[in-house]
Amino acid sequence: MNLTFLKLRVADCAWILFDSQALADRGNTGREPDWSGVAAGVCDRARGAAASGIVVMSRAGAVNVARTWDDQGRETAPSPAALLCASRWLFDAGRAGADSVLIENGRDAWEVLVIDSRTFGLAIGAPAHEDGALFGAALDGGRIDVVATGGAGIVIPVMIGAETLAVTLFDQPPRRSGRKTDQRGIDALVVSRQEIRVRRAHRDPILAAAASIAAAFIADYADREASVFVGGERLVVQWPERGQVFVAAVPSYCLSGEFWTEEAARPLSEI
Repeated sequence: MNLTFLKLRVADCAWILFDSQALADRGNTGREPDWSGVAAGVCDRARGAAASGIVVMSRAGAVNVARTWDDQGRETAPSPAALLCASRWLFDAGRAGADSVLIENGRDAWEVLVIDSRTFGLAIGAPAHEDGALFGAALDGGRIDVVATGGAGIVIPVMIGAETLAVTLFDQPPRRSGRKTDQRGIDALVVSRQEIRVRRAHRDPILAAAASIAAAFIADYADREASVFVGGERLVVQWPERGQVFVAAVPSYCLSGEFWTEEAARPLSEI
């Protein structure tokens, strides 16, 4: 079975998109692929198209349904970057409203705002401490604990979007020698109160940008709205007072292609 796909990216994070309706329309034999195996194969950096995962889009009546698998073949909830990439395609395919794109996965639902034909925005969540308590006290002039890393930066753990990221803030380029990398963490270089440059490790770039603006504002390094550069691309991030962090980005197309896989036993009509 040949599966047609599109590769999209936001910042430096790419996702492979498959349209299950197109598979049925092209006269496939009616069996759904093993999407776990497809994800592991097509996302491979040496033998595939090099991506963070796949998004399989389908329709349930008028509802856009997204299922996602990461590059190891594990089914996951859609990440913010995956939602933005899917929204760009849905909007271009005429499967979205003029102002927003609605996506579900059978458990949760998301509304992605259409800012213009190329720019889309998503509310990520309200920043919180690791224990889930919102950053309310800090906003009212209270103090938070920060940890110095050898004089090279301060670390602020931020829980956002059901994940916790350790944000290391720098006001000058970080010294790399002898510094251990936190696998949960990201580095945020605060260039000015309106500009932050982020190294995200393996974290979702939209989450990384959201956590960075929260940490930088809490530490009085940045304002509530700033340009956050991830992978060389500009994201506009806002944290309204006592609200959710909102991230606007421009998902873009990388390439189209086909991936061949064996058929599985599940009919496409049951997707």
